[in-house]
Amino acid sequence: MRYQQDLQVSLRDRLRRLLVSDCEDAGHEVRLVTGWIEQQPALRAILAEAERAEPDLDHDGLGSALLHGGGGLSRSFRWPSQTEAGRASLIWHLMRRIAAEDQDGAEGTRIVINYTRAISSHTNMNDMCREFAERILRPLFDYLDERVGAESSVLYTLERYVRRVEWFERDDLYQRYLAGRQNGEAVYDLDLRKFLFSEGINMPFSQAKSASGLSDVLTDLDTDDPFIGEVKLFDADNHGKRELAAGLNQATQYAQDWAKTTGYLVTINLSGRQIELPTDGPKGTWPPYLEVGGVRVYLITVRALPVPTASLQGKPRPVSVTREDLVNPDA
Repeated sequence: MRYQQDLQVSLRDRLRRLLVSDCEDAGHEVRLVTGWIEQQPALRAILAEAERAEPDLDHDGLGSALLHGGGGLSRSFRWPSQTEAGRASLIWHLMRRIAAEDQDGAEGTRIVINYTRAISSHTNMNDMCREFAERILRPLFDYLDERVGAESSVLYTLERYVRRVEWFERDDLYQRYLAGRQNGEAVYDLDLRKFLFSEGINMPFSQAKSASGLSDVLTDLDTDDPFIGEVKLFDADNHGKRELAAGLNQATQYAQDWAKTTGYLVTINLSGRQIELPTDGPKGTWPPYLEVGGVRVYLITVRALPVPTASLQGKPRPVSVTREDLVNPDA
């Protein structure tokens, strides 16, 4: 989760730079910030999802409205979007447009004049620049900050679930699993959903229907945005790497069905061995994740097998799982 927290701090810092930049540097600063956003996979995923919020929205409409607006029209300016996601998408396209103009050599002062005359009655160029950053650009950064924060909250909840099982519930859950082994996955699935509910996620569902089938965990997290998670057992025997690959594929497909860019694969590790998972993210960041088909799937592992104390466990025998194992198991 440190990655998400650092990303939020960086977002606020980039916004601050836009708010305090001199008008002559405005276009260049927008280009630098735009380039930085394009290098952040998490932000790209959020923006890709936002672009689908209003399919009929003219994403160049904001730039055209500002570019061709008359002076002193600040009271009549209206956003052409109907949702926060749609507005964020409009701003993102505008920033890319400004970045391209700066790349082509347009002067910063001319860029400020072009895009502020429809919203500002100021005559001081720096005041116009700040008003533009505050009124037009800031909603994008607020939206991204909120979405990154929501993702962090989900990961924090799942991290608490991992600790709860490993510290307090492992023996009890395992006994229940043994008592109904043929349907053992349901034991852990139900436990996870009950935990999500107790943590304030009000609508967790088991195997909710979507176009691709049945999702193990689906909840709206108090919003219209579904949280999509898949629960899989791993025992390095009957439930092995192919089981995890199936879970990754299912989480990806469910996310695509719901037009979302984030999914979660919760692996219940009953092998007694450490699972070494691949990641497309920074090395050492928890949890690992893979980017597949425009969806980021976080890989959460729960050590669910009761084991002897560390001094009696013997030599570690980790199970190495590669990206190819999960993404292309038939190769």
